[in-house]
Amino acid sequence: MRMNRLGLACVSMCLVLSGCADGGPDVINEPKDNPAPLGPNGTPGEGGGWTGQPTGEDETPREVDDTDSDDVVITHTERFYTSVGIAVRSKDLSANPPELLVRTRTGFTRYTGAPSSEGYRFSGVPQGEYYLKTGHFYVVSDERRMEIGRNFLGRQDAVPTPHFTTPLYLNLTNLAPWQHGDGLANGSRLQLVSGQVDLTADVAIYDFVTEGQTQLNAYDVSAYGISGNFPVFEAAKGDRLYVNQLTNVFGDLLPTGERLAASAVIRSTQLPAFNFTADGVTPLVLIGALQDVPMSDVSFEWRLGNYASLTTEVHPAATPRLPSFSIEPSAHGPQAGWVGYSGELFNFMLPAGASYTLADRLPYGNPYPSSWRPVGTVTYSYRILETLPGTTSTTRSVGGSVLTSDYLENLVASPIVPALTPPRGLAIDGIPATSQRVVGSTSPIITWQPPANGAPTAYRVNLQRYTTTSTVTQTLFYLPGTATEVRLPVGTLAPDAIYTVRVTAMDGPQQEVTREPFTIFEKLPLHMADTVSSFFTTP
Repeated sequence: MRMNRLGLACVSMCLVLSGCADGGPDVINEPKDNPAPLGPNGTPGEGGGWTGQPTGEDETPREVDDTDSDDVVITHTERFYTSVGIAVRSKDLSANPPELLVRTRTGFTRYTGAPSSEGYRFSGVPQGEYYLKTGHFYVVSDERRMEIGRNFLGRQDAVPTPHFTTPLYLNLTNLAPWQHGDGLANGSRLQLVSGQVDLTADVAIYDFVTEGQTQLNAYDVSAYGISGNFPVFEAAKGDRLYVNQLTNVFGDLLPTGERLAASAVIRSTQLPAFNFTADGVTPLVLIGALQDVPMSDVSFEWRLGNYASLTTEVHPAATPRLPSFSIEPSAHGPQAGWVGYSGELFNFMLPAGASYTLADRLPYGNPYPSSWRPVGTVTYSYRILETLPGTTSTTRSVGGSVLTSDYLENLVASPIVPALTPPRGLAIDGIPATSQRVVGSTSPIITWQPPANGAPTAYRVNLQRYTTTSTVTQTLFYLPGTATEVRLPVGTLAPDAIYTVRVTAMDGPQQEVTREPFTIFEKLPLHMADTVSSFFTTP
């Protein structure tokens, strides 16, 4: 969640977006056992519902350049946020073109696109909702133009390595006295953050560190990229690294009798620019003296009982889990938002099921420029435990949460309570999704009702596939806040497989899910609330 009000012009890295297609639509009929439901006015799929089957032969693409009200134009723009401005480049969609489907009474019509000077264009698309598929995402929209690009931190010319971890050699002095962890108190730890390339990494120290120790000379150390793989660091381009020490800070006594323990940045150093390419073998050498950082206090009142009372709205069999509160810096971010992840300034977790009102004041440090505005996030998590279908003893968990993110001063300006509650009445083909069953086909209709409180601006529908050894997010749907259903396209679900569905209501006044679907989580404030299903099995 990053906010950097730099009035610098964007640098264009590429001029043309392209795609592939339209020589006329392909009509795809629905399976007869699952006819398309009609909306109140007789139109199929009203309220965000969809039937889809992304199959059919594409005709030879043709170039289309003139504007037409029946055209849909898709662009893919990547923005790279740095301390010196924003670099912009357009991505060619020809190699991996999106698909567009329009619901009909008996199935759908699939439209293929074509490269144009404006972007990837679908011609002859009737007014109203369509379904855009890109990768494993579907977006339901009625907009004639959609931007499917993403925002990134760091130099646009940074080169990634294939390694998300690297050995370290640490020679650090002037640490705050080292603390060991205990329960929900994490103890001391180190985190690495770059302001020039996209890297945030946690440090794992395998050598024993004595409590109270104020220097580290350690070889058995590794760094693990949280933001992704390590990029190549280039001294000539000014690539640097913050080394932050987080340590326990304590608040008042909790109702459990324990003191509230948070983890906060209290010392830091920014290393000079350096060269380094992670290869999994060569250690990254970190030498420096940490210094005290500017400190602030965060004062808040968090009414946890308002979250615990939502447990059965997530799922009738859910139990409340760990609440958490975090503060993160918003490096180089756009106005009213943030980009990427630049580590932590402060965080704590509370015992599972906490339902009291927590009012406290705690310190945290911030080594970053004032333009990296602190963003606060509160999350209250829930889960259900169910036996995996087809087994007698394999138990798996399904999780959900209620979350709010905002600039810190806004988050704590008043008592923290849920602004949005979970969607209600989750069902599959009209049958409540709160008990296990075998669904009637591999293209069922997922329905829900709006939350009891709050006004969603968007919904996300997340399908997860389960085996005895893994859980994989298979498909994500993004829909407008007026939607109450989505029908899964044939081919979305595999036969004889186990799934759950999570429907997330989202509320963000800056969100435009039908125009810019993949930046909605960067807009502030953001409220989210989940409802989840039990396991269901496909025939």
